[in-house]
Amino acid sequence: MKTLKWLIVMCTLVLSGCWSSVEVNKRAFIETMYVDKSTNGEMEITLSFPLPQRLIPGSAGASGGNPYAQLSSTGKTVTDAYQKMQADQSRELSWGHTRVIVISEEMAKEGIGHILEFIVREPKLNINNAILVAPGKAKDIEELVPVFEAYPGEIIRRFTQNKVTLYTTPKDFLETENGDMITGLLTKKRKKMLSEKGKNKLWVGTGGMALFQNYKMVGKLTPSEGRGALWLRNSISKAAVTIKSPTDGKLISLLVLQAHTKIRPSKKEPYTFNVYVTAEDDISESQSNIDLSKPKNIYQLERIAEKEIKDRIEAAFNVSKKVKADVFQFGEYLSWHKPKIWEKSKKDWPAIYQDKVKLNIHVDLKIKRPGSENNPFWIKELHS
Repeated sequence: MKTLKWLIVMCTLVLSGCWSSVEVNKRAFIETMYVDKSTNGEMEITLSFPLPQRLIPGSAGASGGNPYAQLSSTGKTVTDAYQKMQADQSRELSWGHTRVIVISEEMAKEGIGHILEFIVREPKLNINNAILVAPGKAKDIEELVPVFEAYPGEIIRRFTQNKVTLYTTPKDFLETENGDMITGLLTKKRKKMLSEKGKNKLWVGTGGMALFQNYKMVGKLTPSEGRGALWLRNSISKAAVTIKSPTDGKLISLLVLQAHTKIRPSKKEPYTFNVYVTAEDDISESQSNIDLSKPKNIYQLERIAEKEIKDRIEAAFNVSKKVKADVFQFGEYLSWHKPKIWEKSKKDWPAIYQDKVKLNIHVDLKIKRPGSENNPFWIKELHS
């Protein structure tokens, strides 16, 4: 009985909470971190925070102002800039809810090794956060109008979640042999927005991709080449492939339903890799007069679409070779499947990658459904 009483007392102490914990209402939760280079050559860190009191209807401050705020500070390191911000705040800045890290092109070209160093050593920062690169000042993204979301950073996060662009993380960089990686590249432009009564506002979207070699940005992929990168990275989801009809050259759009990419080193050639792509598509739109009820026409469209995908993959691969950036991690495949060859090659891998690595690309695409109409609706009208 005495033992039972002690157990009850101990359980009560455990349930009472941790004495060193920080209450939620004493914290400011960082959602997005932007990294720029300041005018004095230091790093400029900008942190974005949601303001919960402006999100809840009927609460004080809910009726006016943005439901988010940002703080900026410069320093020689991320820690230096971050601590300067913390010194002036009434709440503890918390990394626990951070989801996105956006780095300016200027900073990315100098190198992001020191940024990754901070992320790895900060225990509350998740190494699975999304990393993206932005033209101009990264922090300017906070000026965009979040039409469908509460905060600008949430829009950027959904780009990666929905696989509109690559979901690259600090973990991906850290798992590489030499810091070669590929990330999504954002675009920025001003456009008149109906939701803002026709005013010119900042619009942020996805463009191509940023290529890194040894943790430094060394090149870019165009949007078309970027689609090829998504195929190589096995990250295609709900994508469209638009091709020209073999009968009249008019456009036909295919919607990718399922896709999978497998990469294996060639058994005969040490620096040749076989890329196997399988895909299932629907025809979502046709501007052509081609008869989709005939199997031979579907077969033709499948072969044309396969070549389009193959060309995109080759284009992305060739750009990466020019800048000696093994962003698709072919070296990793070699180390897994042919470790002896990799041991002899890894010292000179950038040069070997540029001069000797080749791809054999095999695409197997099937059109599962041509749609509810075998021909465009206007052909029926002409024959009625």
